[in-house]
Amino acid sequence: MRANTNKLNFYVDDDVKKKLKKLSKESGLTMTAVITKLIMSYQIQPLKTEELLRIYKELNHIGGNINQIAHIANSEWHISNDKINEAAKLMNDIWQCVRSYGRDT
Repeated sequence: MRANTNKLNFYVDDDVKKKLKKLSKESGLTMTAVITKLIMSYQIQPLKTEELLRIYKELNHIGGNINQIAHIANSEWHISNDKINEAAKLMNDIWQCVRSYGRDT
């Protein structure tokens, strides 16, 4: 009896197909066996829900601050250097949030 009883159909681009065929040929395994071995030996990390929620909230607050600065700039047709620097700092904070995701593994 066959161990593999579930058929899956999916699409890959040309580069992935070439690499899969190459791995199959080099290893002497079928493409199914190559995919199965790759999947079974790869550790997939679960999403860090709490960390994502914290980042989402922080980005939401930063976005609100940037919107306030934009509103002032649009209503006064002028924006001070302090406000420009504040907006730049907030954008830097956003990038730090994004870059920090996943580092606390």
